[in-house]
Amino acid sequence: MPVVSDNEPAVRLRRKPSARVVEHADRVAVFPEPHPTPVLPRGWAPLEPSDEAAVLQACDEFADACRLRLGSVWDASSEYRVYCLEGPSWGGLHAATVFQLGRNSRLLAIAYEPEDAARISLDFVNWDLEAAGAGWRITLADRRAL
Repeated sequence: MPVVSDNEPAVRLRRKPSARVVEHADRVAVFPEPHPTPVLPRGWAPLEPSDEAAVLQACDEFADACRLRLGSVWDASSEYRVYCLEGPSWGGLHAATVFQLGRNSRLLAIAYEPEDAARISLDFVNWDLEAAGAGWRITLADRRAL
C-alpha cells in the first residue's frame, strides 16, 4: 500500500464500473459497463494513474499507431480506438482507448495481441448499441477462420 507519510497510509480505491441509465415511458433500464477498466493481461498488477497517463500520452503522440477507430453511437464526440505501441519502451503492446475532444481520455485495455484490444473496444461499442436500443451488435471474426 502506498504511504502518504510515515504515520498515515494512503487509501487506494478501485473504480467501479459505470452504468448508463435509460428512462423509458414505463420503466428504467440500466446498462453496466462491460468491463472494469483498464483490462490488463493476466498476471499484471493494477496500473498506477501515472502509468495510465503515460499510455494515453503515447497514444496521443503516436497517432499513426492507431489501427482501429470505431465511433460511439451513444456519444458522437467519442471514438473507441486501438493503438499498436512499438519501440523499446512499449514492446508492441496494444492499447484500447476512448478518444474524445482531440485526445485519448481513457484507457480501456492493454493487450499483447491486437485482437484482444479490439474485442474490448467492440464490447464498449456494443454497450453503446445496447443502451441506444439498437438490435444489432458488432463481432470480430477470427482472421484464421476466413
